[in-house]
Amino acid sequence: MVGISVIMPVGNSEKYMSEAIESVLKQSFDNFEFVIVDDGSTNSAYSINQLFTDERIRVIKNEQNFIESLNIGMNNANGKYIAIACADDIMHIDKLKIQYAIMQEYPNVDVCGTWVNIFGTGSKTDNLSCSVNGLVKKPILKLIQGNFLFHSTVMLRVDFLRKKSLGYENYPHAEDYKLWSEIAKSGGQFYVENRSLLYSRISDSQVSKKYKDEQKKTTELITKEIVEYLIEQNVQEYAELSALYKNLCKLQKKQLLTNYEISAFFRDLFSQNEKMLNL
Repeated sequence: MVGISVIMPVGNSEKYMSEAIESVLKQSFDNFEFVIVDDGSTNSAYSINQLFTDERIRVIKNEQNFIESLNIGMNNANGKYIAIACADDIMHIDKLKIQYAIMQEYPNVDVCGTWVNIFGTGSKTDNLSCSVNGLVKKPILKLIQGNFLFHSTVMLRVDFLRKKSLGYENYPHAEDYKLWSEIAKSGGQFYVENRSLLYSRISDSQVSKKYKDEQKKTTELITKEIVEYLIEQNVQEYAELSALYKNLCKLQKKQLLTNYEISAFFRDLFSQNEKMLNL
C-alpha cells in the first residue's frame, strides 16, 4: 500500500510551482504518490509533463475550482495518509518521514500539522503555530480561538476521513479551517509537531492578502458555527446557553454587538468552564 498521497492543486499563477514540486520529489521518505490537480490552468499540466518524469506523479485536469480540486485529489488518493501541498511552499526534506512516523506512533491521531518557517516579501516572523505543540487537548475548544493549523503542513488519516464522509466544503478562502472544525466535531484527534517542516512563501498573490475581507467573513461564519455546535452539545444541562445566545444575536441584529464579540464571549465562557462542559 502507498504510505502517503501528496495532494497539490496548481494553476496559472503558481510561478513557484517547479520549486514546490521538486521539494516533494526530494523527500527522504519515498513511499508516496504525488497527485497534482491542474486547477483550470492553460499551461501547468504541459509544464509538469515536460519538466518531470517521476513515475510517482499523476496529473489530473480540473476546471478552475480550488476547493473542488482539493476534493478531487483526496478522492483519488490511494495512500494511508494524505499530505496537503501548496504550489507556493517548500517542504523540508524530512517532512513526510517525520509526519508518517508520528501518524504510525499515534493511531488515534487523525490530523498532524507542523510549525512553519515564513519567508518572502514582507515576512516578519520565522515561525507560525508556535503556541500549539504535541497532542491537542479538546481541539474544538482550540479551534474556536482560530485556525491553529497551517494548511500545507497537514497530514490526514484517510480511513477517518472516509469513515466520517469528510472533505472540503464551499467555504471560500477558509475551507481548511472548516474541515478542521468538522474533524474535531467528529471526534478527530490533532497533533502539532514543534519542528518547522515547511517553508511558506509570503507573496502578493496569497489568499490571505488578495481575499482578506472574504476570508474574514468566512472565518467568522465558521467560528459562529462552532459556538452553535458547542451550545447544542450542552443544551440539556445548560439550556440557558441557548437562550443567552439567542438574546445576544438579537442585540447583534440591533447593531449593539458584532458576531466577533458574541463568539469571543462564548470562547471565554467555554474556556473558563471547560471542566464543567461537554467539549
